Amino acid sequence: MTDVWVRGLGAVTPAGVGVEALARALADPVWNRTDELEREGGSPLPVHACRDFQARDHLPPLVARRLDRPARLLAVAAREALGAVGAELPWPRERIGVSAGTWNAGGGAMYEVVRTVLTVSPAEAPPMLFPSTVANAAASQLGILERLAGPNLTHTEKQAAGLRAVVEAGRLLVRGRADAVIACGVDEAPWTYVEAHARLRALRSRHRAGVVPGEGAVALLLAGTPGDRPVGRIAGWGAASAPAAPHRYPDTAEPVVAACRAALQRAGLEPTDVSLVISFANGLPALDRLELEALEAVLGGRHPAALAVTDRLGEGGFAAAARALVALLALGGRLPTAWPAPAHLAAAGFPSLAGETPRVALVPALSTGGSALAIVVSAS
Repeated sequence: MTDVWVRGLGAVTPAGVGVEALARALADPVWNRTDELEREGGSPLPVHACRDFQARDHLPPLVARRLDRPARLLAVAAREALGAVGAELPWPRERIGVSAGTWNAGGGAMYEVVRTVLTVSPAEAPPMLFPSTVANAAASQLGILERLAGPNLTHTEKQAAGLRAVVEAGRLLVRGRADAVIACGVDEAPWTYVEAHARLRALRSRHRAGVVPGEGAVALLLAGTPGDRPVGRIAGWGAASAPAAPHRYPDTAEPVVAACRAALQRAGLEPTDVSLVISFANGLPALDRLELEALEAVLGGRHPAALAVTDRLGEGGFAAAARALVALLALGGRLPTAWPAPAHLAAAGFPSLAGETPRVALVPALSTGGSALAIVVSAS
C-alpha cells in the first residue's frame, strides 16, 4: 500500500475558526456549548452551531456572496489545510482532488428554493441559490475557488460521510489518480434538519437521551509523500455494512467489527498496537451498545484510552472527519492528558487519555442504514 500522509489540517467548528481554536476548546474537559434554534409554536431545538462564523472575515465579499453556508464553511477550512504546505502548492493543481462527505449540504438552499416556489411563485425562486441545491455543490465550489482540477467527489453516507471522504481520498492517492486530495466533511444545521431529528424522536431533550445535530467543516490535506513536517499518516482503512432501515442502526455490531479488522490488517497492525480509540458515541444508547460490543470483539478485551467529541461538536456527516482530525491532534500531543473517556466505555474499563502520547488511533464510524467504516491513524 502506498503511504497516505496528512500534510495539513483545517477546521471551522462550534469552537471557532481554525484548528487552534478547536484544540483550545477541547483542552477544557468540560467545554460543551449548545445553542438553540427557535421555532414557531414549539420549544427551542438544541444544536451545535458555528454561530461566530462570518464569511466576510475570511473570504472576499464577492466570493462569499455566491456561496451558500456549507460552501463558505468548507472554503475556509480547506484554505487553512492548504496553507500548511505554503503559499505555493508543491503539486500541480490539476493533480489535486477533493473528496467531501456530507449529510445535508444543499438542504438549506433546497428548502429556500422550494419554499419560494410553493408560497410565492416559481418565477421568484432565487437563481443564485439554485446551484447550491445539490449535495456536491460545496466540493465543486471549492474546486472552482482554489482551481483544483483533480477528481472531485462527494459522499452522502450520513454520520459516516466524513470518514468515507478520507477513505476514498486514500484510494485516489494509492491508485495514482491524484498527488494530493483534500479529504473533508461539511454540514450546516438549518431548522428543518434539526426538526427532522425531533420528529424521529432522536433529538436530545430534558426527557430523552439523543443526538444534538451540528454544523461545521473539517479538512485533511492528504498526499502520497510526507513532506518536511507531516501531521500524521492514514495507515489503513476498512468498510462493511449490514442491512438496516434508513433511519435505524443495524441490530448487530458485526459491520463495525469487520471494518475495524480490515483497517488494522491493511495497516499491517495488530489490535495490541492501538493506543487510542476515537468513539463515535452521539448520545443514543443503542449506538453506545453497538460500539462497546464492537470494540470488545476487535480489541480482544484490551482497553486503550478512549475519547469522544461528537457529543461536543454535534452529529453530522462532518463529525466523522472531525474525529479523524482529533485523532491526529492527540497523536501530535496537542490534546490534554486528562481527557475523560465516554461514560459507556469508561464503565467497561477504557481509561481517559492520560500519560504518554498515543501512537496509533482507531477511528470507527457507523451510520443509520448500516454502513460501517474505520481508519487507522498513526503518528508520523
